[in-house]
Amino acid sequence: MKYTVNVEEQQPDLDQRSLRHVVKGRESEILRDTYYLIDPENSPSKNLTMGYTVIYPTGKTTGHAHADMEEVYYIQSGQGKMVIGDKEFPIQAGDAFYVPFGEFHVTYNTGNQPLAMVWVTGKDPGAAQ
Repeated sequence: MKYTVNVEEQQPDLDQRSLRHVVKGRESEILRDTYYLIDPENSPSKNLTMGYTVIYPTGKTTGHAHADMEEVYYIQSGQGKMVIGDKEFPIQAGDAFYVPFGEFHVTYNTGNQPLAMVWVTGKDPGAAQ
């Protein structure tokens, strides 16, 4: 007998102690933690910043753009969707993608588990400091 189940295909409970109960009615609000691991203010790096962000179920990042930086992401776990400019696409663990200079971007967790990602921004070394 074979029995398989995937957590991403299940409905979470709505017990008063659950995250979804606490954020009910506020879905897709910013619900994330970010950790700056390497940046020009705390390391020898002059142009690179590296961070780790966890977006909790139903949450998203702050949509933003960096006029003087390009950015790469690597999704470690979870699933969601990424909006870059006017394009939207699904993302999942193992995906890597690029955000060009000045392009608006925002990440949404559409799954049942935290979405964890590592990101690196690189400043244009020719930009005014």
